[in-house]
Amino acid sequence: MNDVICPRCGGTNPSDSAFCGKCGAPLAAQQSGVPASSAPSPGWQQPAANQPPPPNPYPPPPNPYPPPPNVYPPVPGTKVMGDNTKWALGLGIAALFCCGPVTGVIGIFLAKKDMDEIAAGRAPQLDESWAKIAFYLNVIVSALAVVGLCLMFGMAGLRRL
Repeated sequence: MNDVICPRCGGTNPSDSAFCGKCGAPLAAQQSGVPASSAPSPGWQQPAANQPPPPNPYPPPPNPYPPPPNVYPPVPGTKVMGDNTKWALGLGIAALFCCGPVTGVIGIFLAKKDMDEIAAGRAPQLDESWAKIAFYLNVIVSALAVVGLCLMFGMAGLRRL
């Protein structure tokens, strides 16, 4: 029996085979009398233009850490309130009721930090309206606290006269 050698993978096939038993390549070229030296060499061949790329043999590993419960990814296109803005709102409310300009000034800086990030384009997911509300709340509360302190110390000075 005369065995036929596959031009693609080098596998040995019976002489009456039309295709290789290992790789499925057509064996008609050698059966028609074409010498083996003119057949394509085994190894990698560039795929045809209309052929899809082969699948990735190494899929990415699964994430071993599941997301924490009740935490949902933000919906694309929605705006969220930044952490600095949340702190600035809390400090503005605290300044309104008890702390005065000390927490108001800190709140101004925190809200301004988020506003600057939004304006620079580094935080497009943040809601600018809440950052402005927190900023102006802290400005107004700080101004009211300073006016209140001035009136308090002014009245104390008038009582001495």
